[in-house]
Amino acid sequence: MADAPIDPFPYESLERLETTIARLRYIVIALLIAMVAGFAFLGVQIARADSRIGQLAAKVDGLDTALGVKFESVNAKVDSISQRLAVGLKTMGDEITAQTKAIAKSVSASPPPAQSAPAPAQSAPTSVQAKPTPVPAKSRP
Repeated sequence: MADAPIDPFPYESLERLETTIARLRYIVIALLIAMVAGFAFLGVQIARADSRIGQLAAKVDGLDTALGVKFESVNAKVDSISQRLAVGLKTMGDEITAQTKAIAKSVSASPPPAQSAPAPAQSAPTSVQAKPTPVPAKSRP
């Protein structure tokens, strides 16, 4: 019986596969660590922004209570101006309507204009005569 050749490195491909899997694990772990760090950083930034927004809201509330009376007086003035404008615009609209009706009545009440005689027909334009062409001068010998 002939002996089959013996492979000197029977587990070489298995070792390469294990090495590749180990490297892939390290890459996945590194990606997960980077993602967790990124989310932690974003969480801190959002918390800081939230606290600043809270501070700004508190300041605005303080200004509103301090200046509330002034805002109410300005609102009252704006309301009175808008009411006066509404009354003024309504009055102007009524005047324009009355004037338009008066003009329409005067136009419909007046007799139609008398028909005038038709204008005389214009004669045909005269034809333009062409200018004679100039004769070139003879040159001297």
